[in-house]
Amino acid sequence: MERTILIIDDDVNIRKMLSILIKKNNLGKVVEELKSGDSAVEEILFYNPDIVLIDLLLPVIDGLEIIKLAKGRGYTGKFIMISQVEDKDMISKAYEAGILFFINKPINDIEVINVIKGVCYNIELENSISIVKNAVFNMRANKEEVHSDNIDNLISKIFIDLGIAGDMGSNDLKKVIKNVINIKKTKNDQSYYLQDIYEKIVEEESGKENLSSNKKAFEQRIRRIIQKAFQTITELGVNDYSNIIFLEYSTILFDFSQIRQQMRHIENHNEKSGKINIKKFIEGIIAKINLL
Repeated sequence: MERTILIIDDDVNIRKMLSILIKKNNLGKVVEELKSGDSAVEEILFYNPDIVLIDLLLPVIDGLEIIKLAKGRGYTGKFIMISQVEDKDMISKAYEAGILFFINKPINDIEVINVIKGVCYNIELENSISIVKNAVFNMRANKEEVHSDNIDNLISKIFIDLGIAGDMGSNDLKKVIKNVINIKKTKNDQSYYLQDIYEKIVEEESGKENLSSNKKAFEQRIRRIIQKAFQTITELGVNDYSNIIFLEYSTILFDFSQIRQQMRHIENHNEKSGKINIKKFIEGIIAKINLL
């Protein structure tokens, strides 16, 4: 199925370049090109494209506001931001608003092609999963809860993909994830604190003696193993931006701006390392389990 793409950029040369790349590489069909944020939300809702390529700095309404308004009115497609902005806070806000990837200008043709291909792959994967889930739901209206053993197997499969299965800390991380799942079963939007979960697990395993030092060691193991997964995924992206494992996990488990920072660090050690967000990682694992 041919994917539909809408381009929003005030630079006519960028719009033409993107349109040519998309057509030349059979990435989809460009349904509209816009030069400003004026009426952009209405155009997005009208065309309902699979992907929106959008600049951050636009006349009338900026890219962040367009994304928020479009999502608020029910648009469920994917946003890829292409901008010359390098301010890390602005880029972080873009990810928080809902973009899937951020591409820096000047445009690198190979990066644009691989990112769009990756997003198309993710869309097809989500659609396939949705079809399967709906079929299972229709066959089993009273769907049984996933048993603990099945959750273990699903987490283990993801850990294998991330290259951390069997590593020191993998069982600890699995316990944390399962604790969060149990909290969410009570109430999906219930807040939780990782420090409380760490303390609960450590106390159950070792008692209250040396609780503070044991908890600190436990937290360090969790951070180290997630850091290893982060490094594995980043190295896959450095070697092959279209790698299926990289595309599948890079945005759901990590902040992609930090992935890009780690890529720069791998290529030049004078660049600072990217950072992990433990809670985002755990939430991403749980989201993947729900999709599998």
